[in-house]
Amino acid sequence: MAQTLSGYITGVRRLLHDANGNFYTDSQLTDYINTARERIVRDTGCLRTIQVTQTPCSPVLGGANPYLWSASTSVNVNDYVVSNIFIYKVTVGGTTDVNPPPYPSANNNYPPSTPFTNGTATFVYAGPAEVINYSALPSGVNTLDIININLYWGNTRVPQRYMPWTQFNSELRFWQNYIGRPIAFSIYGQGQIYMAPVPDQIYQIEIDTVILPTPLVNANDVDTIVDPYTTPVIYYAAYTAKYYEQSFGEAEIYKQEYTKHTQAVLVSTYTRRMPNPYSQPY
Repeated sequence: MAQTLSGYITGVRRLLHDANGNFYTDSQLTDYINTARERIVRDTGCLRTIQVTQTPCSPVLGGANPYLWSASTSVNVNDYVVSNIFIYKVTVGGTTDVNPPPYPSANNNYPPSTPFTNGTATFVYAGPAEVINYSALPSGVNTLDIININLYWGNTRVPQRYMPWTQFNSELRFWQNYIGRPIAFSIYGQGQIYMAPVPDQIYQIEIDTVILPTPLVNANDVDTIVDPYTTPVIYYAAYTAKYYEQSFGEAEIYKQEYTKHTQAVLVSTYTRRMPNPYSQPY
């Protein structure tokens, strides 16, 4: 059953014995409920979606996706262009040179720190082509976690291997000019996906992600989190409310109830599935 903000508020008020709103305003409870909704997603990964984008991807939120540099081609201001392992932004429109930007090379190991010309156009370094920032994804900074990535290659979807950053960095980022069809990804920090090898062309990808819920604002707003994951929300909201009033003993009880209900939800949603009814036993 879909849950609304007003339904959440009613549930929290019942737990707090504050049906008439003598101690907590609706605004306060709305904040606590939205905090609880984020917490249940972090604890269970229940809000999951596939985001479709490309690699190399725009380095900034709202930026146009880059395209591959090509010789003697017209480019416009604010276009993004990929050459070798770097993405550039066009600051002065014009026509590209017959030779690509000389980065990286024996004499130019690092991306340029100042604008440079290529033909009659002027470029400025925008970012590495191996990185996809969470902020540039369709769900933006609401993206909480990356679970899987599929890369479209012809008529196939190629699952990308996940590697911990240290292993990924040592094995797949050793050579700067190592470009090709990506085979693996890693997560760096709190908001960057690295792919390797650095893409040698534009590839469409789909990213299996956990996203944070959009805050509920109006009483009739319907939660994107659905039953049974809505069940623990009111207990965490009640915990936050009691912690605010420094009733630490009662707060701890509600926190324990939240944990119990979250564990119960995870157990109740686990269903045995036969991976392949035609497979042979091992």
